[in-house]
Amino acid sequence: MHRDALRPLPRLFGVAWVAILLAVCAALAHAGPAAANPELDQKKAQLAKVRHEVQALDGRVELLTEQYDGAVVRLHQLKVQIRRATSRLHAAEIHLAYEQGVLANLMVARYKGLDATTLDIVLGASSLDQVTGSLDIQARFDAAVTEAVDQIQVAKDAIQAQRLQLIATRVQVLAEKRLIAKRRDKITGLLRRRRRLMHSLGTQVRIGEAADQIGQAHVALEAAAWVRQDMKQNQGDPGAVLRDQVVLDGLAQIGVPYVWGGASPQTGFDCSGLVMWLWARHGVALPHFAASQYHLGPFVAESDLRIGDLVFFHKLGHVGIYIGHGYVLHAPHTGATVEIESFNIPWFQDTYVGATRPGPP
Repeated sequence: MHRDALRPLPRLFGVAWVAILLAVCAALAHAGPAAANPELDQKKAQLAKVRHEVQALDGRVELLTEQYDGAVVRLHQLKVQIRRATSRLHAAEIHLAYEQGVLANLMVARYKGLDATTLDIVLGASSLDQVTGSLDIQARFDAAVTEAVDQIQVAKDAIQAQRLQLIATRVQVLAEKRLIAKRRDKITGLLRRRRRLMHSLGTQVRIGEAADQIGQAHVALEAAAWVRQDMKQNQGDPGAVLRDQVVLDGLAQIGVPYVWGGASPQTGFDCSGLVMWLWARHGVALPHFAASQYHLGPFVAESDLRIGDLVFFHKLGHVGIYIGHGYVLHAPHTGATVEIESFNIPWFQDTYVGATRPGPP
């Protein structure tokens, strides 16, 4: 009886455990997603906004470029038309001068007396039978002189008016072209600034997303901000700017697993592999060995550490990158990932060997 009474207990415990597991599963199923990082979300929203602005500015620049190209084509057409009108006007002036010379000679001949043959040619008569009298001949002669001069003058005036209109139109189109160019330059300048901001925000988001995997989004975004500020202050120092850029690239690798002998984001990094890969992206070849990297120099005093300097520890068995404000970026050990750590932790301070400054001086 005692044994039979105890038999149902395991089943009861089993049912209880099943109930507990179901309750846990249900809780997990109804649990919301992991808490978002407000700082990172803000950067993403800002990036999306700037991308939209860049797209809109791109459209405006494209439209203005087409308008500018249209004005250039129109100016070329007007230049050709003005050149042709000027040529026609020159020809008309020559023709008018010639005709005026001929008519002047005829006028002189008229007062000197014209024979019948000359009058017949001037008036275009087919025979002398068409000439009815001296008064009629004089009247027709005067009319012919006036009509010839008037026609040539009218043609010349029309060409001149057309030429002046073409010149006025060209002046107007040229002014429009300059205005379009000015507007395009202004928008292009704004677009360049927005593109720089978009690139900066994109870098911050990549850094934030990478660092968020290991809970370092906040410090990584702060580090990216002070590195960008350092980059602005060192515009006249190519070496410092390059080291700043290397650090920004390094911050984007936070969360990549430590792999012994690794030297790429795809396979993972060890300490010297991370440094080698980052500098190789900028055309600087460093050996995949911390001690060799150290002996390349030039050496830097601890009191003179600057962003991008390499810091060496543990009898040259470990290397990291100084990122400013007392922090080091490094790939620490198996089981860890690329991360930011304070330069003041005991292990760093106890095993510190020295620092070097790679890249241009």
